[in-house]
Amino acid sequence: MLIYLQLGWRNLWLHPVRSALTAAALAVGMAALTFLSAMNDGWMQQIKGNFALTLTGHLQIHAAGFEQSRKLAQHIAEPDAIVQRIDGIAGIRQLVRRVRVSGLASSAGSNGGALIYGVEAADEREISRLAGFVQQGRWLLPDDVRGVVLGAGLADRLHVGLGDKVVLMASVSNGDIASEVFRVRGLLHSGVMDIDDLLAIIPLRMAQQWLGLGDAVTDIVIRADDFDTVDPLQQRLAQALQGQGLEILRWNDIDPMAQQWADFADAYTWVVLLIVILVVLAEVLNTMLMSLHERIREFGLMGAMGVRSSQLFVMVVWETMLLVMLGSLIGFLLGGGLAWWYGSRGIDLSQFAVAFSFMYMDPVIHPALQAASCLRILGAALIGALAAGLIPAWKAARLEPVEALREL
Repeated sequence: MLIYLQLGWRNLWLHPVRSALTAAALAVGMAALTFLSAMNDGWMQQIKGNFALTLTGHLQIHAAGFEQSRKLAQHIAEPDAIVQRIDGIAGIRQLVRRVRVSGLASSAGSNGGALIYGVEAADEREISRLAGFVQQGRWLLPDDVRGVVLGAGLADRLHVGLGDKVVLMASVSNGDIASEVFRVRGLLHSGVMDIDDLLAIIPLRMAQQWLGLGDAVTDIVIRADDFDTVDPLQQRLAQALQGQGLEILRWNDIDPMAQQWADFADAYTWVVLLIVILVVLAEVLNTMLMSLHERIREFGLMGAMGVRSSQLFVMVVWETMLLVMLGSLIGFLLGGGLAWWYGSRGIDLSQFAVAFSFMYMDPVIHPALQAASCLRILGAALIGALAAGLIPAWKAARLEPVEALREL
């Protein structure tokens, strides 16, 4: 094997300019692929993290069927007992209780549909980004029972500002309509239309009292340690709460669109990898076929001296792989270096901030190359090298020594 490597390396530099140009082209392509993969990994981490921590959480516990019906009659009657049952389960970083109901918000000048959330004001800061979106006024205080924080778009529709009165109306468990008066304490702007145009946030205790729920809630929202622990945590919660008439939903179960974004990112990565393999095939195959044509007499002489066809085949394959590995290694290090550099400093795309906020992205993207992406990139390079080396290696192995030696 050492002899094959030495021969392959020597043969590459019989035409140093051609080999160097081919390796440089491969390096540029591999660097671009590595950096694009890091960009893709980075913005997908942002989308998933921002989506989960904006409102949804990593996991939610509801009464069975609530997520489909959104009816208050399907509530968790004894949330404290549920919290005690899951207390101490590995992977839970933080949890909060919520009441969620669709209703109507009205003011002296207008009215509009609203998504009403009753939240634990202090604990909510630890599990969601809602408090950080308040751009006017302030977040709710625990003792401010009649305070409400409105989405900026909803406030515009209602023609209200800080300190104004807003009447919230919703259907309670028995079907009756209940209403209550609140005063606007803050206006939030997240860039997400569903939040800015619909959300009305009030204290949890007031929501329970107003809607006649007692201590009941509709949601127990859980923040996990990270996304890798979400699936096993869901399984542990399902085992702990078995037979309680509850559903445990992940962030991507609650909004399948977020999962479609993740699937799209994976599909995009595989498409780029396929393009890279094709580029490697075309670039390297062209170089190796030219080299084969120039060295026909050499291969014929080697065959006449007793070198077997299989040995010629392996030698050419190794030569191809050395060329690809050289270019790929240089490109991977270059692309990885750029990803590391911009990963720590970020790529500022603030001019697209509005579009990015709609997609749960930050205007500054931090590339982050993951291990799985590295394996895919290096695997693509290896597959491209093998595929590109098979044709010239097969042609070299099939040469007849006598005919090859007659070539000019």
